[in-house]
Amino acid sequence: MSKDDTAIIRLVQELNTATGLKYNVLISDHLGRSSYREKYVYIYREDILKPTQWYHYDDGCENCGTDVFIREPFVARFSSLTTELKDFALVSIHTSPDYAVREVDGLYDVWEDAKQRLLLEDILILGDYNADCSYVKSTHWPNIRLRQETSLQWFIGDSEDTTVSTNTNCAYDRMVVGGARFQNSVIPGTAKAFNYQVEYGLTYEMTKAASDHYPVEFEIRNDPSYNNEKFPISSSVGISGGISLNGVCDCAGVDFTSCVGRCGANSSSFPCNCNASCSSSNKCCTDYTESCKV
Repeated sequence: MSKDDTAIIRLVQELNTATGLKYNVLISDHLGRSSYREKYVYIYREDILKPTQWYHYDDGCENCGTDVFIREPFVARFSSLTTELKDFALVSIHTSPDYAVREVDGLYDVWEDAKQRLLLEDILILGDYNADCSYVKSTHWPNIRLRQETSLQWFIGDSEDTTVSTNTNCAYDRMVVGGARFQNSVIPGTAKAFNYQVEYGLTYEMTKAASDHYPVEFEIRNDPSYNNEKFPISSSVGISGGISLNGVCDCAGVDFTSCVGRCGANSSSFPCNCNASCSSSNKCCTDYTESCKV
């Protein structure tokens, strides 16, 4: 992804144009130890889903080489209007293939930390685990705490092929759910890799050009009592990472790709409080004081 988020924001804008709906995107910081870095994003329908808290998991000292993850997990909590499950959190991860065993095991600590930090049980840990074939072998599983924890449910099994290549059959991408309410809200039989090549009639070359992995998915139960309530729609696309443990400001007209957009509504003295991601801008909080509605 481009460092300035231009590509993903344009993608969401094009999605809005094509569907006539209003999607937004929550974007993590640029994560990684070297010049090769990545970002996690959550694309969501803004009228029915609302991010309420988010943060990057702190896994130790990167400069010391004692951190667990090459790319730290990005945790986001959402409120949902249309589903039976109203409050849940997502943990995104892309493990390094070379350290997949260590990182998948380390997701257990991320899960425990998220439960305590968010005071929430209903958590989905999802992403490219690289958890199969030569990276995570059957002999590794007994020593991986995330797999041995009996209260967690793995919705993508070891026999699922999440790779596009005709030369591989690997369950790299996984969805692991904690919390009885979340687990019970998943509709049985809906968890699978989404084969978009077959669904959209693409050639193998076109499919590979999009990704070398298939997305994984499941469906959760709708709320039969949903009364068509809607969340407010923002006037811009893109909420940048950083940390917000007390929600996002309702800032009509604010460009969320700027430094201003990296602040969370978590200060009594200012509508939004600057975090480390935007502390270099002296006007950060001042701009929010003038434009946020609180």
